[in-house]
Amino acid sequence: METPKKFEKMRKDLEIISEKTRYKILLTLLASKEKLSFSQLKELLPSIPDNSLNYHLNVLKEQDFIKNEKRTDYKRSEPRSFYSLSKRAISLLDDLGLTKVKEEFQVLFKQMT
Repeated sequence: METPKKFEKMRKDLEIISEKTRYKILLTLLASKEKLSFSQLKELLPSIPDNSLNYHLNVLKEQDFIKNEKRTDYKRSEPRSFYSLSKRAISLLDDLGLTKVKEEFQVLFKQMT
């Protein structure tokens, strides 16, 4: 018996986000009310080394789970990247029931910062 395409796609998506660092990143972005820079993510996720955080952000970006917005309106001349969840990630997290507890995540997130 073949798995329906919807479930096969979800299985593949879950395989990507089930890696613990990627899952932490997604939940951190879900809990945030605004886009987060690399520095902000690093501060909120201190147990993740810079190179690992960068790698997993790139994986999530390539798989269209996060959006990356570059901003140049800072003192330094190079642009800074700000990350947020993509529609694909929000849809998957909603299917998992996690967006229903978003407000609770945001309260916890605010207490941490």
